[in-house]
Amino acid sequence: MYDTMRQEELRALFDQTTREVTEQATGIRLQEGGEEPAGEIYTVHAEFERGFYTSVSLCAEETLFIRVARRMMRREAVTPEDVEDFSKEYFNVLCGHIAAKMYQATKVASRFGIPSFYRGRYKPGGTQPHFVISYTGDGNERAQLIHHTPFGLDMV
Repeated sequence: MYDTMRQEELRALFDQTTREVTEQATGIRLQEGGEEPAGEIYTVHAEFERGFYTSVSLCAEETLFIRVARRMMRREAVTPEDVEDFSKEYFNVLCGHIAAKMYQATKVASRFGIPSFYRGRYKPGGTQPHFVISYTGDGNERAQLIHHTPFGLDMV
């Protein structure tokens, strides 16, 4: 990834995959653009365990994660535990698709670890944002997909 894909190509791969998986798994349509998430915010985060030394986070307004849980569970009533569990499951699916598409582009086998869920905005220590993609959901929720790289790692 570091020398086989330019930042624009990697960003486009993450963006396209995020939109496709989100719509397929939840029926929620994301459009690029919009402001930073505000209010009650949650973050799901996963690190590559193999292949690359970066990580990915989805930071979004609570309402987006509630919609994810409702859509995946196919019911209106969800608990905070449901929101956490289904947000991690959704993100696990998303990360799996990202890893598969990255393999197609780079021929580097990679794997993400199990996603973690955080209340609030989470920034993994020792990292810097490589790129941030802002989204607005079809229910006006705001989200950001963030690709993190270790400090000092120069990526094109």
